[in-house]
Amino acid sequence: MSRTEGLYIAMTAAALALGGATAQAQQVGTASAVNPAATANLKTIVIGQSIAHKEHIQTKSSGSVQLLFLDKTSMTIGPNSDLTIDEYVYDPKANTGKLAATLGKGALRFVGGQISHNGDAEIKTASALIGIRGGVMMTDGKGGIYSGYGTMTVTSGGRSVALGAGEFTQTQAGAPPTPPDLPPPGFVQQQIAIFQSAAGQTGGVRAGAASAKNIATAAQRATGSSNGMVTGSGAPPTPAPPPIVEQLSAISSAFTQSIQISNQAEAVQQIAQDQLTDKSPPDNHNSLPTDNNTPPPNARPSVTLRGYVGGVDVINDNQPTMRPVSGTSEITLDAANNRVQGNLDIYAFDSRNPFTQLAGTIHALFEFGSKGSSGPANSAYVDYNNFYANTPNNSVVNGVPVNGVMVSANGAATSQIVNGAIPNLTPCQCEYTRWGFWSVESTSTNPNTQTPREVLVGTWVAGRPVGSISDVPTIGQATYTGHVIANVNNAGFVAGGFSNTVDFGARTGAVSVTNLDNTNYSGTVNFDNDPRNFGGMIAGNNNNRSMTLQGSFFQGPSSPVGEMGGRVGISGDNNYFGSGIFAGTKR
Repeated sequence: MSRTEGLYIAMTAAALALGGATAQAQQVGTASAVNPAATANLKTIVIGQSIAHKEHIQTKSSGSVQLLFLDKTSMTIGPNSDLTIDEYVYDPKANTGKLAATLGKGALRFVGGQISHNGDAEIKTASALIGIRGGVMMTDGKGGIYSGYGTMTVTSGGRSVALGAGEFTQTQAGAPPTPPDLPPPGFVQQQIAIFQSAAGQTGGVRAGAASAKNIATAAQRATGSSNGMVTGSGAPPTPAPPPIVEQLSAISSAFTQSIQISNQAEAVQQIAQDQLTDKSPPDNHNSLPTDNNTPPPNARPSVTLRGYVGGVDVINDNQPTMRPVSGTSEITLDAANNRVQGNLDIYAFDSRNPFTQLAGTIHALFEFGSKGSSGPANSAYVDYNNFYANTPNNSVVNGVPVNGVMVSANGAATSQIVNGAIPNLTPCQCEYTRWGFWSVESTSTNPNTQTPREVLVGTWVAGRPVGSISDVPTIGQATYTGHVIANVNNAGFVAGGFSNTVDFGARTGAVSVTNLDNTNYSGTVNFDNDPRNFGGMIAGNNNNRSMTLQGSFFQGPSSPVGEMGGRVGISGDNNYFGSGIFAGTKR
């Protein structure tokens, strides 16, 4: 059983405990290293409709547990931890309440629900008091506190500091918090690892306890009924293994915190000033076919990139479903206003027939950031490698309130997260083509809407489109190398090497993908009628897996077809499926 599955089952078992089965609660306590008292408290916390006082949770060295609250707040408690719920009050009709907890020792990850949106959530540690507003918070039990999203106030030694998204402070008893800064190297990855189940752990349930029926019951209690951003009335239920929401949320938070810190005005302006001074054209005068003397790619060009999207949609309703999603991307970088605008047009597809829209589903157009000088920026454009954009406040997609983030994965700001979280990833050394991550979550807090929690997380790729069909050579060969990265339903993010040896005369490409979730793929793709685009299916050597690719040539610095990018859909035995992107540059 994977670390992700173990953690999800721990979450599910905790939710199932609210169903009243004392035997299951005891098993959570044992297998998840939660003592019996904590297990009983889990039941009280989750089903309490008004208030729960002095609930006490302890974990041992081998486990962690996640608590789910009525207002959709969650707390993940790490190993060797001791936490007391001092107060929990929630009025679902008014969407108001209060949450106060004391972390006596150990590590905690807090993901705020409705209560924290109103600024009424507090966590007390041995050295500090943390007030949280609409945020994601992690603390390591050693005084380190970081804000993955939202805002928070940290008070110790009679002094307070305010943390924004991606900021970190160190506290100790009797001393003031350190000024907000980036977290220490490796801090986020270490915390993510702490909150995931170890290999072989089952999350505290006996074999079979995390059945589809039980998972459905737990999810229904926590989130509501079916509808969604990319679903429709005709969408058939899809059997699914345990969802990977926790892993994806953790990775998304890590990317968000890493890139959002660059939005500090002084840092953005300093980097912009330094890099805008370098506007000398490359050695080859043909290296920039578009954009009117655009600065080299390590500067800040104003440019619109187009490409593809891949990912997984997880819907927790009375029939929990996971389905692959895909679509197209358009990323506009606005140097004049330090802004980024991203448009991702996404739909669910049939895993057995990649990129064919699933019957009964609808498109979802997610908009991130903005361009121009009017309105909120909701984004930051540091340089061509480092940028991000958030969904605007009060975003609604297909009738569902949402929030989300889109980040570049090319720069140093995210490199430590990428390298630490995703095995076998050696990113494409593309100069113009860019790729990154995106995440969107439904945020409806109205109990009358019956909207379930829905999380979509994936990857995007975008490049400078080839100007015309005549720019594609009709003779010769070229080899492109890079990477493939995808969300897989039972493995999370996985990556592998990518190679495509193109025969421009034959209008074909020999593609190989290596070591992507312990599978190698190879086969031939063919040019479309428009030779700027290509596609095909390649076979894997493991569990009857196959990969469908659709992609495009993109401009490079010295060739109108110097780079490429596209989307992949993966399927295999045992309901194995995934969706992602690839990127490659001409060697």
